[in-house]
Amino acid sequence: MAILSLQFCHQTTVMDYDDSEHLYANVGSGGKLLFCDYSSEDSSDERSIDSMDNGSLNNPAMSPVEIVPIGQVTPQRKNEKSGYLFKQGGVKANKGWRKRWVVFTGNSLRYYDSRKSQVSKRIVPLSCMEKVETLVKDSDKDKFKFNLHTTNRVFQFAADSLQECTLWCSTLMECILKYKAPPGGEPEGLDMNEPDKQGYIKFERRNNYFVAVKQGKMCYYHSEQDFKQGSPINEIDMKLANVKEIGKGKLQLSTHYSHFLLIPESYSECVLWKMAFEESIADALGDNTILDQVMGNPSNRVCADCSAEDPHWASINIGIVLCKKCADLHSGMILPAGIHRNFEHSISRVKSLRMDTKIWTPSLIEMMKAIGNGNANDFWQHELPPDKRINTDTSAAQRMALIENKYKAKLYCDRSGISDNQKVLNEKLLEFSVRGDLLQTMKVTFLGANMYYTNSEGENAYRIAKRMGQRLTMEFLFQNGGERSSSSFNDSDEGQVSRLRAEVCLDGYLQKTGSNKKDFRKRWCVIEHGCLRYFLSQTSSGAKDSVDNDIMMCVQAVSTYDKSLSNVRNLNKRYPEAFELSTCKKDNREYLFAASTPQERKSWMVALAKLFCPVSLMADIGQCEFNLAGNFYIKDVLSSWEKTWLMINNRILEYFDKNKQEFCKVDLRKALNIKYSESTLACTTCLEVGKCLALDVYGKSLYIQADLARDTERLLNVCSKAMKTGGDTLEDQNLSPSNVPVIIEKCVCFIEDYGIQEEGIYRLSGVKSKVQALLDRFMADAHSVVLQQGVNQVHEVAACLKLFFRSLKDPLLMSTKHQLWIDNADDIMYGRMDPQVKLEWYQFLIRELPPVNYSTLKRLIHHFNRLARYSAQNKMTEKNIAIAFGPTLMQTESESEVNSLHVQLQMVVIGDIMKHHQKLFKLGEDEKLMQEKVDEGKKILDGIITTKENVDVNDSLKISVFFLSRSGNCYNPEVNIHTTVKQVIDQLKYRFNATHEEYSLHEVLCDGALERPLHDTDHPHAVVKAWWDWPDCYRKQACLCLKPTPDLMLKLSNMYDPSRALFSEIRLIEKKQTGLLISKSNKYAFQFQQSRLSYFKDAKSAGGSPIGSWNIEDLVIYYGMDPIIRKGDKYGVTFLKVGETPGSKETPVFGHTLCFSSENDSLSWMAGLLAAQHPEGLLP
Repeated sequence: MAILSLQFCHQTTVMDYDDSEHLYANVGSGGKLLFCDYSSEDSSDERSIDSMDNGSLNNPAMSPVEIVPIGQVTPQRKNEKSGYLFKQGGVKANKGWRKRWVVFTGNSLRYYDSRKSQVSKRIVPLSCMEKVETLVKDSDKDKFKFNLHTTNRVFQFAADSLQECTLWCSTLMECILKYKAPPGGEPEGLDMNEPDKQGYIKFERRNNYFVAVKQGKMCYYHSEQDFKQGSPINEIDMKLANVKEIGKGKLQLSTHYSHFLLIPESYSECVLWKMAFEESIADALGDNTILDQVMGNPSNRVCADCSAEDPHWASINIGIVLCKKCADLHSGMILPAGIHRNFEHSISRVKSLRMDTKIWTPSLIEMMKAIGNGNANDFWQHELPPDKRINTDTSAAQRMALIENKYKAKLYCDRSGISDNQKVLNEKLLEFSVRGDLLQTMKVTFLGANMYYTNSEGENAYRIAKRMGQRLTMEFLFQNGGERSSSSFNDSDEGQVSRLRAEVCLDGYLQKTGSNKKDFRKRWCVIEHGCLRYFLSQTSSGAKDSVDNDIMMCVQAVSTYDKSLSNVRNLNKRYPEAFELSTCKKDNREYLFAASTPQERKSWMVALAKLFCPVSLMADIGQCEFNLAGNFYIKDVLSSWEKTWLMINNRILEYFDKNKQEFCKVDLRKALNIKYSESTLACTTCLEVGKCLALDVYGKSLYIQADLARDTERLLNVCSKAMKTGGDTLEDQNLSPSNVPVIIEKCVCFIEDYGIQEEGIYRLSGVKSKVQALLDRFMADAHSVVLQQGVNQVHEVAACLKLFFRSLKDPLLMSTKHQLWIDNADDIMYGRMDPQVKLEWYQFLIRELPPVNYSTLKRLIHHFNRLARYSAQNKMTEKNIAIAFGPTLMQTESESEVNSLHVQLQMVVIGDIMKHHQKLFKLGEDEKLMQEKVDEGKKILDGIITTKENVDVNDSLKISVFFLSRSGNCYNPEVNIHTTVKQVIDQLKYRFNATHEEYSLHEVLCDGALERPLHDTDHPHAVVKAWWDWPDCYRKQACLCLKPTPDLMLKLSNMYDPSRALFSEIRLIEKKQTGLLISKSNKYAFQFQQSRLSYFKDAKSAGGSPIGSWNIEDLVIYYGMDPIIRKGDKYGVTFLKVGETPGSKETPVFGHTLCFSSENDSLSWMAGLLAAQHPEGLLP
């Protein structure tokens, strides 16, 4: 008899189960716990707690327990269940609670670190489970505990709700009761009984584990006792694994989700474990594809040494097929005790024909067939006496002696027709490599020809065969180390890199254009040995062309928007799966291919990327999705240029950070702008001279450049498309840093700034054509849209926001969740749901939303609550907001479903979320504080504006401030003559959600060519008002931008040295009264002393009267120079005297410019001048 003990409210109910009467617990209608005898055929036996006597009901401990909301009947239980549970750690349950993903399959219970993890923490088989015991108390709120008893341990779990706890207990207990052991009991180890190999192995950074391998599965256990019980820590499907030796006595067992470093007790054990793993993998895969192809040569169907049938191992450098016994001795794998590694690795490299699929390139398979055991033995056994031959019954010692004499001592080789002269041998090797005579190349190689001997052009045999397109000869030379030069023979790193590249192989037919990129032709393409070659057909012996990995620059999936490929015929009609390989081959040739399917294109692009990506990233590339990848140079504002690997996958840009040793991601949906930067910032180590790209994202700027200018342009096009184009889902939109679509953020901010008190907001519609035009602009490039008072009407912006939500393919609250929202709203409206349960259901549904939907709903609800605060003015009460937005945010799948009841239920949902938004979104103190500061900032600014004392109301004005650049988000605070930069920054940081670092306000002119960081004590009112007198060419390009302090201010602060005297010869550019520009060839001696900037004819004249001078307090100083005068100068500092108007007839260029030859000099002078204006410090 098994027992399930359920304890509620300090009272334990015990259920007894035996063969004759089964008591079944379930959750019935009304959320009551029901007990029924399911052994009876009469369903009327079901009895709820409501039917108990009054005495029982009056007992608090026996009160009904409502587990689920009314109307949410628990579905019929299955024999499987999964979900998050808390688990008490440690065998003695003394190591604290951990959240675990738990899966019960009906046969075993497994738990993991998380839902994504594929490495279990423990597997508990059903056969060792005894009972389930619940430990629920009336005080439990977030952990409802139960114990799972097994034959040797008790596992303690806890669910976060009573319902989940009950379901877990019932599911487990039902399976425990139904389980029947086989006659004679379960075997030791269960399905791992009698493994192929077992024993203890040390796992690096872990303990010694007991490991068992059987057929296609490997399990490891805490102890041998756990093995006997059949309860492993984890099990590995070996068809997903591969094994390799990574140092003497160490093995790495790898799967697509994890790596296991194993250290057996001895080297001999290491060899045996490796064999066992390889056999297990081969059994799991059951793949004889390579074996069957190699067996195409009949002589390969028996072992080359002992003639055993069905061999499935091969020596890939000798070109022979071997049985397992002979293969063990070839590779040094020991079967007889006491025999150590007998064979040098360079003599025979043994691989499995069933498992080592990575190394089996098409050329290697063809080489094995071309040489074959017959041709090989004609050479190796030419002089072997018949009585020396071995067979399958030969002892290991005799077998080893034959193999050593045959391959190491070369006692039986065919030396006929071959000279003993070393130089003649070397020349013959070169001659045969030109002709592609594989068998003769093999003969002279093994008779002692120098693999690294070169011709007059410095080419060895491998390079010659590669140039001549002799595939099989090149393959043989490669397998024998011919790819390395004599100077790099001892360079293990180069050899390892070459081997890793050689493992990348792929072949198949692709469509390919010629260099004119007009018509596609079918070509047989092959990737092997770090090279791409293509042929007229699969049977062609000579390649049409080859592309080595060292000249590959970039690979990209070709799209319809690529204008450079517009002349290709039928590119996107017949060949939509095209891709392009950029190289620095002669004339920087590009190769355009087309695959037949998306998956085929991906395979080719990944294989090509592996050929020229950093070696350390080859494994990662295989798991990546991308539509552009290549080597690029990258830097930020403060760092120097570094070459790195860059990929773009749809709208995510990834680059490898060498310092962090990880990929850094840039969400291009959140990028503000990308454009060519000034040439002075370009990378000087690129193969071609060109400009770099400046990518502005929230909080930082990145500079990127490719070796070839066309690849920089390629990246610009891909990024621009990803940044600008919006789609018909929320996920496709340009995003703000807080994951809210930019269109929503800009519309909401505009309405909060200019229309929050507007009567009828969201109810009165704007002009339909203007609303649609505004939405079209947002969809084309949301970041570039600037909403301005006077230009855009509040009602049009509000209507645009509603139209955007209505045009989405899937509504904000998701059509798949619509019925759940409506069902719960129905229970809420009629009072059938407990308020606390209602909030929990809302929290659950909100948590199930995708990240962008979640953030958007959170921002929108905050906006609605701000609107409701001004309901006296705008008439938008909570109810009216729910009426206006319920149908918009909760569209149904069919228009016919819309009725008055649906509208009422949608209103209930929106209204409830507004009322309880702080609890539903679990706003932390930081978020609450941020919202309060935004409101407080507006009140302060409003107070400053409305204060009558010492302020002329006419002097207050709205200014536009952009985030990072003119293409960034814009906010329009109202300021007066007393408002400081510091006050504006404090408000804008919260408005732009930029509280994570320090920012400063910059005056930016001439598209960024001139820039002035404003001090915290400056007044933006005066800055903007000064622009009014400027001509259009300067005024229209002027703006204020909020930028991270490190962009320029930190540079200036770091360069400021008060001990350094500012005196040097500097070029001056200015407009003289005669109307001529001073020549750049004229230098003047400039001196800054006692707050006065002066210049002299030369250094000798510095003690006399200056040609000109200015007081520092009369100057407005900018970093950079007017683009009109920038022709060869890289760095400049420009200043205006207070009262001067740039662009006037007297001064057609902007101010007076000092030209410097280095960035450090320009920053030092700029810092010295600004420090004199602000002795309290450049930084606040």
